[in-house]
Amino acid sequence: MGYLTMGAVSKVIASTITYPLQVIKSRLQQRSQGVELLDSGEVKLVKREYGNAIACIRRTWKVEGIRGFFSGCIPNALRVAPSAAVTFVTYESTLDILLGR
Repeated sequence: MGYLTMGAVSKVIASTITYPLQVIKSRLQQRSQGVELLDSGEVKLVKREYGNAIACIRRTWKVEGIRGFFSGCIPNALRVAPSAAVTFVTYESTLDILLGR
């Protein structure tokens, strides 16, 4: 049980720390035009153009603040934690068998 917990917690911490980089990467890779649903229920065509990573960081910070860099972080952590926990247990169990512990 300890190995499962350690694997899950370590992956949640690691993915939370690196999540802003994932946000920047995905925003740089997405299409230059998209459709956005506004709070009022209107559909709006938005143009997303980031010249480089710095421009992406600046615009995200200006428009969304710190929350923009962590949008979707919790679902991502819930997605990656179980697989990391299983991988950690498998690795430690295999190591124990090979070393005869």
